[in-house]
Amino acid sequence: MFNKYGKAIASTFFAALVAVYAASSGDNHIEPTEWVAVAIAFAGALGTFVVPLAPEYRWGKTAVNTLLAVLQVLATLILGGLDSNEWILLLLTAGQALGVVVAPAVSDNGVPSKGTAPQVERTA
Repeated sequence: MFNKYGKAIASTFFAALVAVYAASSGDNHIEPTEWVAVAIAFAGALGTFVVPLAPEYRWGKTAVNTLLAVLQVLATLILGGLDSNEWILLLLTAGQALGVVVAPAVSDNGVPSKGTAPQVERTA
Protein backbone atom coordinates (compact mmCIF):
# COMPACT_ATOMS: atom_id res chain seq x y z
CA MET A 1 0.00 0.00 0.00
CA PHE A 2 2.84 2.42 0.80
CA ASN A 3 4.41 1.76 -2.60
CA LYS A 4 1.19 2.89 -4.30
CA TYR A 5 0.10 5.72 -1.98
CA GLY A 6 3.42 6.69 -0.40
CA LYS A 7 3.35 10.32 -1.48
CA ALA A 8 -0.22 10.84 -0.22
CA ILE A 9 0.52 9.01 3.04
CA ALA A 10 3.65 11.08 3.67
CA SER A 11 1.83 14.32 2.93
CA THR A 12 -1.14 13.38 5.15
CA PHE A 13 1.21 12.37 7.98
CA PHE A 14 2.89 15.78 7.96
CA ALA A 15 -0.47 17.57 7.59
CA ALA A 16 -1.64 15.76 10.73
CA LEU A 17 1.56 16.85 12.50
CA VAL A 18 0.83 20.45 11.51
CA ALA A 19 -2.70 20.14 12.93
CA VAL A 20 -1.47 18.57 16.18
CA TYR A 21 1.23 21.21 16.50
CA ALA A 22 -1.24 24.04 15.85
CA ALA A 23 -3.61 22.64 18.47
CA SER A 24 -0.98 22.02 21.13
CA SER A 25 1.38 24.96 20.73
CA GLY A 26 0.94 28.28 22.44
CA ASP A 27 -2.38 28.52 24.31
CA ASN A 28 -3.69 25.07 23.24
CA HIS A 29 -6.19 26.81 20.99
CA ILE A 30 -6.05 26.98 17.19
CA GLU A 31 -5.91 30.64 16.19
CA PRO A 32 -7.19 31.84 12.79
CA THR A 33 -3.66 32.03 11.35
CA GLU A 34 -3.04 28.47 12.55
CA TRP A 35 -6.24 27.34 10.81
CA VAL A 36 -4.78 28.75 7.59
CA ALA A 37 -1.65 26.62 8.14
CA VAL A 38 -3.73 23.49 8.83
CA ALA A 39 -5.93 24.13 5.77
CA ILE A 40 -2.92 24.58 3.49
CA ALA A 41 -1.27 21.42 4.86
CA PHE A 42 -4.40 19.31 4.27
CA ALA A 43 -4.93 20.90 0.83
CA GLY A 44 -1.41 19.71 0.03
CA ALA A 45 -2.24 16.22 1.21
CA LEU A 46 -5.48 16.13 -0.79
CA GLY A 47 -3.80 17.56 -3.87
CA THR A 48 -1.04 14.98 -3.63
CA PHE A 49 -3.61 12.19 -3.50
CA VAL A 50 -5.84 13.51 -6.29
CA VAL A 51 -3.24 14.51 -8.90
CA PRO A 52 -2.49 11.54 -11.17
CA LEU A 53 0.99 10.65 -12.32
CA ALA A 54 1.33 10.99 -16.07
CA PRO A 55 4.35 9.51 -17.87
CA GLU A 56 5.50 12.95 -19.00
CA TYR A 57 4.67 14.71 -15.69
CA ARG A 58 5.87 12.35 -12.96
CA TRP A 59 6.70 15.39 -10.88
CA GLY A 60 3.00 16.47 -10.74
CA LYS A 61 2.33 15.33 -7.16
CA THR A 62 5.59 16.89 -5.99
CA ALA A 63 4.80 20.15 -7.80
CA VAL A 64 1.36 20.45 -6.19
CA ASN A 65 2.75 19.81 -2.73
CA THR A 66 5.72 22.14 -3.21
CA LEU A 67 3.46 24.94 -4.44
CA LEU A 68 1.30 24.60 -1.33
CA ALA A 69 4.41 24.46 0.86
CA VAL A 70 5.53 27.79 -0.62
CA LEU A 71 2.07 29.22 0.10
CA GLN A 72 2.41 27.92 3.67
CA VAL A 73 5.71 29.76 4.07
CA LEU A 74 4.27 32.96 2.61
CA ALA A 75 1.16 32.76 4.79
CA THR A 76 3.31 32.20 7.86
CA LEU A 77 5.58 35.14 7.07
CA ILE A 78 2.78 37.52 6.09
CA LEU A 79 0.15 36.60 8.70
CA GLY A 80 2.17 35.81 11.77
CA GLY A 81 5.80 36.78 11.37
CA LEU A 82 8.62 34.55 12.53
CA ASP A 83 9.07 33.33 16.07
CA SER A 84 9.98 29.90 17.45
CA ASN A 85 6.49 28.50 16.80
CA GLU A 86 6.58 29.56 13.16
CA TRP A 87 10.04 28.04 12.65
CA ILE A 88 8.69 24.68 13.82
CA LEU A 89 5.71 25.06 11.47
CA LEU A 90 8.08 25.81 8.59
CA LEU A 91 10.16 22.73 9.45
CA LEU A 92 7.01 20.58 9.38
CA THR A 93 6.09 22.14 6.03
CA ALA A 94 9.54 21.33 4.64
CA GLY A 95 9.13 17.77 5.95
CA GLN A 96 5.82 17.48 4.13
CA ALA A 97 7.34 18.64 0.83
CA LEU A 98 10.43 16.43 1.21
CA GLY A 99 8.29 13.45 2.22
CA VAL A 100 6.37 13.75 -1.04
CA VAL A 101 9.60 14.00 -3.02
CA VAL A 102 11.11 10.80 -1.62
CA ALA A 103 8.01 8.64 -1.14
CA PRO A 104 6.93 6.23 -3.87
CA ALA A 105 3.61 6.35 -5.69
CA VAL A 106 1.84 4.59 -8.53
CA SER A 107 -1.28 6.09 -10.08
CA ASP A 108 -4.28 4.05 -11.17
CA ASN A 109 -3.02 4.37 -14.74
CA GLY A 110 0.03 2.29 -13.73
CA VAL A 111 2.54 5.14 -13.94
CA PRO A 112 5.10 5.07 -11.10
CA SER A 113 6.71 8.19 -9.68
CA LYS A 114 10.16 6.73 -10.31
CA GLY A 115 11.56 4.18 -12.72
CA THR A 116 10.39 3.40 -16.19
CA ALA A 117 6.88 4.12 -17.32
CA PRO A 118 4.77 1.28 -18.66
CA GLN A 119 4.99 1.01 -22.42
CA VAL A 120 1.85 2.18 -24.16
CA GLU A 121 1.16 0.62 -27.52
CA ARG A 122 0.55 3.31 -30.12
CA THR A 123 -1.47 2.75 -33.24
CA ALA A 124 -0.97 4.72 -36.44
